[in-house]
Amino acid sequence: MDQPDDHTQIPGNPPVIPEPPVLAEVPEPPVGLASDDYPPWLLPPAVPSASAEILAKGFPEPPPILPETEGPPPRVDNPLPPMFPPRRPMADPVSPWAFIALGVLMAASLLALFIPGELGRMLLGSWTTCIFSTMAMAAYLGLERSWARQVSWLILGGTLILMALFNGGISLRAMPENGVSPSLQGNYEVLLVMCLSLLCVIPGFRPILHQSPLEFRWLSGTTEWTSVRLLALGTTVSLTLSCCIPLLILGEPPFLLAIQRSAAFAAEITQNRGAEGMLRDNLYSLVWTLGGAMLAVGMGIRRNTIQTLDRLGLQRISILQLGVAVLLTALLLGLGELMDLGITRTWQAFGWKTTDASAVEALFSGFFSPVGAIVIGVTAGLGEEVAVRGILQPRLGILLSNSFFTAMHAYQYHWDALCSVFITGLVLGLIRKKTNTTVSAIVHGGFDFVLILMAIPKGD
Repeated sequence: MDQPDDHTQIPGNPPVIPEPPVLAEVPEPPVGLASDDYPPWLLPPAVPSASAEILAKGFPEPPPILPETEGPPPRVDNPLPPMFPPRRPMADPVSPWAFIALGVLMAASLLALFIPGELGRMLLGSWTTCIFSTMAMAAYLGLERSWARQVSWLILGGTLILMALFNGGISLRAMPENGVSPSLQGNYEVLLVMCLSLLCVIPGFRPILHQSPLEFRWLSGTTEWTSVRLLALGTTVSLTLSCCIPLLILGEPPFLLAIQRSAAFAAEITQNRGAEGMLRDNLYSLVWTLGGAMLAVGMGIRRNTIQTLDRLGLQRISILQLGVAVLLTALLLGLGELMDLGITRTWQAFGWKTTDASAVEALFSGFFSPVGAIVIGVTAGLGEEVAVRGILQPRLGILLSNSFFTAMHAYQYHWDALCSVFITGLVLGLIRKKTNTTVSAIVHGGFDFVLILMAIPKGD
């Protein structure tokens, strides 16, 4: 009986599926490379793989593990992309000590009205400092608080009104007849002085209406005007004009004119303090000025103590800088002699009025002593340089700050002496710009010290 074929179906059994035939393996064709068809100089350079680069350079070292520190990580001020506005710097917290110092100034100014004697005179020296320090602090607070900015401008307005009253009073004292006559005849100049002084409010408040005073850019050398700088500009311009108005209207310096009309005027303006009392008053004023100057540049609001001293230019100097200051003092004295000679001859050639030297000597007679020369050298040199070259010049430039410095002398000097003061101030401004306020204060103080010594009568 024949055996069943493998493909034969046996009844009762599952169907048998034949296995597929085993095919012979076909070898894969070799992969062609570009280097097989092109010469090597036409092929691109081979790019190493990431693994090959790591093996060649070695594994990078892991970053060092920093010790844990308390508090949040330090803030990093990364620059923003160009499409974003610049980030405003974070303001330092306002120190309560700034307001405590201002409160001391205000309390001293009020107590000076009720306390007599030497203590009252010492407190009286804080009046001017209190006004300008309060105005400046309000301006710094006004950078982020609108109400404080408005307060600063209100203080400026009140200051200009006080200046108008002062100009009117000193002009009235310089009149031939003391007091106001019923018809106001002979006193129209006093009214004109007061009215023009009140009009100084207009140039004083003009910067607040123009956020970019173009006409002052070439004078101050700056194009960035914050509210603080606008207030400084308005204050400087208005007070400069107000100080010059009595000289313009009366034709003579009001202090010298009053001395010529009344021999007792020099004693009256010092309240019969005498030479020693006048020297002490200058020292009192210097102490208040230095403290107020630090508040006036934002100490405790925008700056700490070190930043405040740097802003004022009060820096430690070396022995070399001290020698340079002494040399500059000698050069300034020589320049002053030549300058005074040239100015005097020019004024005489045109027939213009000159400063009455005898009246100036009578006004400053209390300082004509070696001690007076030292006090004037320290108080005028340090106080005026900090106020003008330390506070104003870095923000308003040499010309504007020096114009204010010259106008402060318009109550006792005529135009010839004011021209000399202006040129001297320009030299001091250049010294401040190239060095610091400390050097310019030494030069200024040494200059005044020698001038006072030279003015001492030979018999004393």
